[in-house]
Amino acid sequence: MKILEHYRALIKNSADVFETLCSDKDACGAFVASHNYILEFDALRTAIAERPEVVVLDSAAKEYQFALFALATGQYRHAFGGLRLSFELRLATLQFSAHEIDYRQWASDSKDINWNSLKDAQNGVFSINFIRAFNPAFAEHGKQYSAIAEAVYRECSEFVHGNAGTHAMLPSEINFQNEASASWHQKASIMRLAFTFAYAARYINYIDKKSTDLIEPILIDVLGNLQPIQALFSQPAKVK
Repeated sequence: MKILEHYRALIKNSADVFETLCSDKDACGAFVASHNYILEFDALRTAIAERPEVVVLDSAAKEYQFALFALATGQYRHAFGGLRLSFELRLATLQFSAHEIDYRQWASDSKDINWNSLKDAQNGVFSINFIRAFNPAFAEHGKQYSAIAEAVYRECSEFVHGNAGTHAMLPSEINFQNEASASWHQKASIMRLAFTFAYAARYINYIDKKSTDLIEPILIDVLGNLQPIQALFSQPAKVK
């Protein structure tokens, strides 16, 4: 029975973390904002619902929700790991859209998602070659988004690999840690920016007007300063 009491105590500590988060105005606001990104997953998913690789985006949304749950309950290392996995799955959705055989192999458990392939400078999802093939107007901007994607992925990897600095940052017991919480939300926001750019570059020329209208608020909110987005939505709507 002592074993069961041990786990009851851990669960109680996790519940206490959530209550502390809710009572902190800034932390709670950041958490709600990150949670609301789930709604964007739904819209981005709906716009490409007929494509086979959409199931990968579904998995990315699920992992994002697990990461949020880990964050809410003080499981910070797992929260960063889940966020990294969600990011990989999101970018893999785009890569698989151009390489259906890779998607089929992944779906049959005969191929792994590889980060080095996703960020490859010649053929990765941020590369000029990849973007130019789907949307030349976005091609010259890929390098800057690739840089921030690689940096935030590496920062999350430090938690996955247990780097020394992460042990110093995270609490040794289940307690609310404002620094870790704020860092998670910052990284989630950066991933949102990088993925939304890559998603727009890949799909915006190949979805219909209804889908374009659905995701327009997201693209404007995240990429409104980007010239190709300004050019796209400053023109009268047209059927694609």
